[in-house]
Amino acid sequence: MSTTLEAVPAKKTVKPNLTEVYYTICPVFNAANVAVELGWLDEEFKKVHAKAIYLRSLPDNEGWIPHYTHSLPNLFRDGGAIPTIQAKADLQDTKLIGLTGTQQGGQIVVRSDSDIYRVADLKGRRFGLNKSLNKAKIDFVRGTAERGILVALALAGLKRTEVQIVDIEDNDDHVFQPASKPSELWSQSAGRRIGAGGKDIDALKEGRIDAIYSHPGRSLSLVKTGEYKVIEDLSQHPDWTLQVANGPITAAVNTTFAEEHSEVIVAYLRAVIRAARWTNANRQAAAAILHRVTFYPCVNCTAKAIANFDFVPNLSPLNLAGIEIEKNFLLDHGYIKNDFDVRKWADASYLEEALKDL
Repeated sequence: MSTTLEAVPAKKTVKPNLTEVYYTICPVFNAANVAVELGWLDEEFKKVHAKAIYLRSLPDNEGWIPHYTHSLPNLFRDGGAIPTIQAKADLQDTKLIGLTGTQQGGQIVVRSDSDIYRVADLKGRRFGLNKSLNKAKIDFVRGTAERGILVALALAGLKRTEVQIVDIEDNDDHVFQPASKPSELWSQSAGRRIGAGGKDIDALKEGRIDAIYSHPGRSLSLVKTGEYKVIEDLSQHPDWTLQVANGPITAAVNTTFAEEHSEVIVAYLRAVIRAARWTNANRQAAAAILHRVTFYPCVNCTAKAIANFDFVPNLSPLNLAGIEIEKNFLLDHGYIKNDFDVRKWADASYLEEALKDL
């Protein structure tokens, strides 16, 4: 009697569906920019069977407006606070998953041949303030500058009514070629590194206005031309609230996506935390990377600017207070329509899980 053994069919290995995620990062000092350049974002996403797609790789400039409006359901946005706050207030249900306090208070710049030596000298003079004509996105440039101007005036004992605010209109319809990562995108704006462009700069140079607000990187480039000088630097004051300028840097993701794909959120934060720790320990090397994705005029300038920042994201009371200040300003000055609770917006669970994993 013989026994016939039936072949047992081999089990098929079923691969989980690939989770595609878009990400977008502003040209700012944050660890997300470093994580992308070092390949660690792709590495961490691969571990959870996810794929990171740079938003600005979309053809026909399709990624530009969603960078501000957070309109894709599977999008990470890491960068300036103003668009992220507006998206939460008026457009999308998002979670705040991390903050990085690396922004600096801005500066007031005038022509070097002027008789203006301090902000008090601007009484009765003309302050240029950018005004975007693009209604599809929030005017974050104006929002940043307006708060900086008002703070500088207050420090000098002046009210808004004691200067002339001149709107500098800009079509704000910038077109970029598709890029696979942020450094490829921002290389298309290399002129910004040398202080070139900017309608407010043109107006200042031509004498149509007397002063502008500028971020420190641009100011460095402007001063090097010999044509401009800084008469107020908000970063030099001990009051930390003066440093709130389109910041702290915010990392946010849509709520539904976060709740359905928590492992992807944690993977993103693992990559960012790894890059942050590396940046904190390797400032000069990190400066070379950040120089490619920001607009300081040189690597050494970038290294000096980041020397004292902690790049590890957090949701600390201090950073949340900074977001509260920014949000309240935007609400009080008509940049956003709806109020919300910043502390309820913040969800530390993903950050805690990422830190535990590392």
